[in-house]
Amino acid sequence: MLDQFHLCIHDSIENIVDVKIDCNCGYCAIAILLGMGKDSWSLVCNLLLKELVKWSDKYINLLSDIDR
Repeated sequence: MLDQFHLCIHDSIENIVDVKIDCNCGYCAIAILLGMGKDSWSLVCNLLLKELVKWSDKYINLLSDIDR
């Protein structure tokens, strides 16, 4: 995948994670980069959901409103 990036930034790229494209690929990539393994995507998803629920007022304020 490194060839998909411009040559000038190749030295700055440390980890490239090639995950299967599905509805969970973003969570899977985060789990891998956190050292949790690709099968921990559901844990990452649940932790993110808990974070969003716990701090929803802060996130809504940060993003201006609930629709955004």
